[in-house]
Amino acid sequence: MSLLLLMSTETPTTSTGLSPSWRPWSRRSSRTPVPEFADAKTGALLVPKPTSKSTDSDESRSIGSNASRGRRLIQQIGNRLRSSSRASSTGLEAEPLGEKEFKQVDSWLDAFDKYNQLVTNQVSRDPSYPPEKFAKLCEILTKKCEGGGFVHGLPEALFDLALLWCPAERQIRKEVSTKEPSWSWTGWKGAVNFPFDPTNCPDVRQLTGNFFKSEIARFNIGPEDRPYTLRRETRRVRIQYPYDPAAEGSDRNTNSNTLRFKAHVISADSFTAHQLGDENNKDIACSELVDYQGHHCGNIMDYKELFGRPTNKPGPFQFVLLSRNRHCEPATVTRKPVASTIHPPGTPMWDGERFLWDKQLEEFDANIFEDGEWKMLNVMLIQWQEEGYFERVAIARMHEDAWKAQNPVRKDIVLR
Repeated sequence: MSLLLLMSTETPTTSTGLSPSWRPWSRRSSRTPVPEFADAKTGALLVPKPTSKSTDSDESRSIGSNASRGRRLIQQIGNRLRSSSRASSTGLEAEPLGEKEFKQVDSWLDAFDKYNQLVTNQVSRDPSYPPEKFAKLCEILTKKCEGGGFVHGLPEALFDLALLWCPAERQIRKEVSTKEPSWSWTGWKGAVNFPFDPTNCPDVRQLTGNFFKSEIARFNIGPEDRPYTLRRETRRVRIQYPYDPAAEGSDRNTNSNTLRFKAHVISADSFTAHQLGDENNKDIACSELVDYQGHHCGNIMDYKELFGRPTNKPGPFQFVLLSRNRHCEPATVTRKPVASTIHPPGTPMWDGERFLWDKQLEEFDANIFEDGEWKMLNVMLIQWQEEGYFERVAIARMHEDAWKAQNPVRKDIVLR
């Protein structure tokens, strides 16, 4: 396996001995971004911790001026066989999915595969897609697979997988009046994809045993005094859950936009990020995540410009642990798939229409962090709001060692 080195699209700045400070910005804001060296006391997000070795020399540790940042972008996956002759020229499904395809599924593993294709290639890409048609297909899946229903467009049965949706293009937050939450793709305008869906990774599916671990015992919807516990599927889904023995709520208020759960969290203040680009120096929907020591420890699945602007109500930012995917080495004899949603293991690369089959994003600095079967964590970057809840900012992947170094604590999380 060869490694293709690409530079960050950011222009290196001259080091002053100070760590650059910037806030993740709200996609609802149209304000001008703050200067690169803004005051760190104004609630800035992802600010690297100063070290005792910092100086005013050009060699001091300044993440923004580190010219080595952004070079670890793409791994080439060699020896893949040629594309199938049935692949469409656009990289999308040859035919749009409809009731016929949805009535053929009999398990939630196959159902989520179809759901992924539908949302990625049709519903989120086409603002005119009829909502009643989407609701009808969701109803078919619920009946065929005998599982829970749908909550703001996300299936209860595999809620952990659905919660890991990521932008496929630059997005805009929908009006609050729609009551669609930040934690669902239905609350945003713009195409999405599911880069960490194990049901769409043939290399992972061929493994025996579980291929996904949830870190959340229960997800509750609705008011605190009358919560409804989501009915996540346990049969034939190859997902390990840390189940809480508490009984499910009886008030099935799935129309609420309030999501409640207990999870481990860390502050985001000790991290920074750098925009990544492709071979043509074009920004991609991914930014390199860097810890306070300047080490590449993961990736944030979004454009840096969309989580670095000043917000109207700057509040603390945190990472919350959701789940983890099982790692495996990419197979080298798999035919390139027709479906645009099928991807190699690890963190795949989206080219605007499909996941690239012969390339994947490098997940961390292998010279610093140890590889392992369950080492990469799926985390959500969240921002505190003055009204007393968090909002989703982005999904990220972080190495477990970088996570543990920040001394995570368990908290009650309320998302809207």
